Amino acid sequence: MGYLYYRATFRQDFYALPNIIANFLQSQPLSGLFATFTFRYGEQMVSTEALGYFGFLGFFGSKIWLFLSYFILTYLWYGGLSGKMRDVVTPVVVALLLSVSYAAADEFHQSLVSPAFAMKEDVILASAGAILAIIAGWFFLTVRKGRK
Repeated sequence: MGYLYYRATFRQDFYALPNIIANFLQSQPLSGLFATFTFRYGEQMVSTEALGYFGFLGFFGSKIWLFLSYFILTYLWYGGLSGKMRDVVTPVVVALLLSVSYAAADEFHQSLVSPAFAMKEDVILASAGAILAIIAGWFFLTVRKGRK
C-alpha cells in the first residue's frame, strides 16, 4: 500500500520506458502491428501516432503494472484473511472492498496532486486485477488445498 501511495504522490514521466528497455527496442519490433491499434482510454487517445512507439509501450507497461499491483495486494489480503476465517464469503468481500476502495482513494488522491491525473478507468482496471486475484486465490488457496 505504501508503494501505491508513493507511486501516486510523485510525478513520473507518464508512459516512459526505462532507458534499458528503450535501448533494447531501438529497432521498434512489432511497430506495424501496434500501429493498427487506436482507442480511447478516458479522455486520452491511445495509439502509436498519438503517443509514439515508446509512449505506446509505456502506456501498456504502466497499466499492466497497475493491474499487477492491485492483483498482488488483493491476493495477499485474501490469502491472509482466508487463513484466519472459516467463512468462505467474508475474506472475498473484505479483500475486494479493501482493494477497490483503496484504488478509488488512490485516484482521489491523484486528483489532489497537481501533476498526476485521476481516471475512473484506472479504478476499473485495478478492480479487474482484484477480482482476478480473488479467483486465483480461491483456486490456489482453497481448491488445491482440498485436493491434498
